Amino acid sequence: MKRTIQTLLGVVALLLTGSFGVAPALAQEMPTQMPGQMEMSAEQMQMIHRLQAMAPARGYLDAHKMIDQPLGLLGGPIQIDISQDAGGVFVAMPDRRQLDPHVFGTPDMPRAVAGTPGINGLPPMARGEEDGNYTTMMMPSPFGDAFMAMGDGRLQINATDATATDAARTDDTVEMMASWKDGEGNVYEVRCCAMLTAHGMEFPTFGGVVTNHILHGFTRIGTALMPSEYTYFGFWGMGQVLKNGEVLDAPRLVHGMLTEYVRTDGYALAFDDEVTPTRQHFHLMVAPFQPVMESESFEQRPVHTGMMLPNGMELPFWHVMFENLQIGGHRE
Repeated sequence: MKRTIQTLLGVVALLLTGSFGVAPALAQEMPTQMPGQMEMSAEQMQMIHRLQAMAPARGYLDAHKMIDQPLGLLGGPIQIDISQDAGGVFVAMPDRRQLDPHVFGTPDMPRAVAGTPGINGLPPMARGEEDGNYTTMMMPSPFGDAFMAMGDGRLQINATDATATDAARTDDTVEMMASWKDGEGNVYEVRCCAMLTAHGMEFPTFGGVVTNHILHGFTRIGTALMPSEYTYFGFWGMGQVLKNGEVLDAPRLVHGMLTEYVRTDGYALAFDDEVTPTRQHFHLMVAPFQPVMESESFEQRPVHTGMMLPNGMELPFWHVMFENLQIGGHRE
């Protein structure tokens, strides 16, 4: 049993810890190898495959993946337009997520366990414990309280939500351009979506675009490390990551969503009972994972962002929040 726990914790560390550059306070705890130099043993691979096979939406997804004539939204397609023309953005830095008992349960009764660690569930062995409660995730991730502000945030989204469910094809569409600048004037950009993810891997994607739904947290639609949040508009698709006009990484899985406000004092990431329903912001995520079509799961692959952290490592993901928004939506 001890060997199994150590193996599982090692798997989670390889998937999450090895890819993250961190702030100086955490830098001494992190390995110096980059993820490309790390290899899992056969035992570790078997363990991660077991977790992925246990993702709770597997059966639902199997029922939808071959549908080539999916039904549309009740009431017809929805057109979405979101933009930001000025103001800054908040860029998440690697941090240890505080674990919400509403989402993760307790050591006596854990929740949100199965699936690829970090992209869906979180194994109990990767959770800190104190006084019979979970405390924090034991390694940094894109989800936490650490952040930095950047300037000149620009966002333009034109999208259509037409297809209701996951399927083999979709009538949903997304055109997105997002950019921001660091203090030295470098322009970082994400563009999407040449292709939408019409069918989810470990959780549904609703044809690639979803409107008026709750995501993340207790729903297990997306990572449980984000709070449960009403999502007015969300999407999953393949896009590009650029710096100063040069494409650094493509194709990359991009997730975006317009949600309730899920930050609290000091911009800490909220627990479910701290969400602010009367405010909105837009989250842009390019995670350090890529989908694997053959196994319908995810594998670790850090994003080439071009942004260097104080410890000399490259930030391996983008998690960017826009708040100065103009929002429009209507049915066709």
